[in-house]
Amino acid sequence: MSLDISWFSRHKIKLLAIVIIAIVTGSIVGIVLWVTTQQTTKTTLYCYHAGSLTEPYAAYAAMWTSLNPTYSVFNDPYGSSTAIKQCTENEKPTDLIGSADFLLIISMMMEKQVTGQSYNYSDWYIITSKNEMAIAYKAANTPPYLTELLAGTKKWYEVMNGTDVIIGRADPYQDPCGYRTLMTWGLADDYVYGIGEGNWTKNTINQSFYNKDPIIGYAGTGANVVKGKEVDLISTLQAGEIDYLFIYKSVALQQGLSYIGLDPHMALNDSSLTTFYRNVTVSRDSPLIPGASASDVTASPIVYGLTIPNVAPNEAAAIQYVKFMLSNPGVWIDTFQTPVWPYLTNNVSALPTALQPYCVNDPDYGVLY
Repeated sequence: MSLDISWFSRHKIKLLAIVIIAIVTGSIVGIVLWVTTQQTTKTTLYCYHAGSLTEPYAAYAAMWTSLNPTYSVFNDPYGSSTAIKQCTENEKPTDLIGSADFLLIISMMMEKQVTGQSYNYSDWYIITSKNEMAIAYKAANTPPYLTELLAGTKKWYEVMNGTDVIIGRADPYQDPCGYRTLMTWGLADDYVYGIGEGNWTKNTINQSFYNKDPIIGYAGTGANVVKGKEVDLISTLQAGEIDYLFIYKSVALQQGLSYIGLDPHMALNDSSLTTFYRNVTVSRDSPLIPGASASDVTASPIVYGLTIPNVAPNEAAAIQYVKFMLSNPGVWIDTFQTPVWPYLTNNVSALPTALQPYCVNDPDYGVLY
């Protein structure tokens, strides 16, 4: 067979162009495949947190992932107790826990051994921020007694316990806001009758709210409405299905709701009143889950905390993420919570080295809890 040199001579420019196009096309395809691979192999941090942490944790995730594009953060809100159980009972991959009550980290993680292992779910907590109880309402719905409440001629505990008013509360078994609502009712008695009249055994206010609650089987007019976590009740309030909602002040502000502020003796926001708060202990029986209950809990100031579980699949990245959170306390202010500074922990030496400079030992650890 003879080789036609003249044919190659006539078409060499076209052949060269084809080769160049093939090389360029291959390079582009390779780049696209590389970029696609990079985009689809991000490392995901799994975070289970309190419903009231939805906005600050979303803000932190957006900020951190914009600086660390090879990572994504999966935030999943629950009542704090249920959030922790995603790790300790459901055994979901968990890199970070954020709780509306840091004491749950102690009781449900630091004091609970990992199945089949010699260590517990966590060795430390970090206290990050504070909050307070409030009573939210939607002014456009003109809830009963609103005029009197705003004018100060009526108190919330004088009218919201009636069957002509429907209030919402979270489940105390699933959500700290649920048991803090019950604490607010009990503290109202201690404030009004204990401090006001010297009668520390009177339970009139607390009982009046229980008298129209599903926990005792009441289903008549004005029955309290209970849902798993407080943020689940926001749409119920906005729709006018309830008149008032016991909720954290930060969440009311985040959602653009009006609210009635509570005296510090009932708002659980003043650490100087810790001894007063501790006069009240409430049950955590669930009105939603038959037979579900947890240990009684004693009232204390509302303090949020976080931890990285010992079973975290991405511990190193989680440490860097928490370091970023601790370095940016302004997010708490932007989302209407009060940051704690310096951050408190049960044991600075137990923390990952990168987090230690931000924290000091909690003086109440081992004393009050």
